[in-house]
Amino acid sequence: MNFIATMLGLAAVAFVQNMAFTAVSRSRNSGDVLHHAKWSVASNGVWFVMQILLWGTIWKAVEAGSWWQIAVAGAVYVAATTAGSCLMMAHMLRTEDGKRKVGAR
Repeated sequence: MNFIATMLGLAAVAFVQNMAFTAVSRSRNSGDVLHHAKWSVASNGVWFVMQILLWGTIWKAVEAGSWWQIAVAGAVYVAATTAGSCLMMAHMLRTEDGKRKVGAR
């Protein structure tokens, strides 16, 4: 797979990863354990996939001495995770209610 396609895949998975991470963080502070359990499975599952993708990408770049690829992967990862987190937070602020709202008991 070429580097651009790998970065597009990394961006997509990183985006989804932080959407799930933000949701699991917010759901942990709600009053709905089942809601949190669902987000926890999603967050940890996507995290596992991300680790395989990220480490595979970085390891290939280290072996090839392509330090610029590591820097690009880092920038893509930070941008995509930030965007995913902010989008999910905005969504959840609009849609949380009842036991799923942060701070519910």
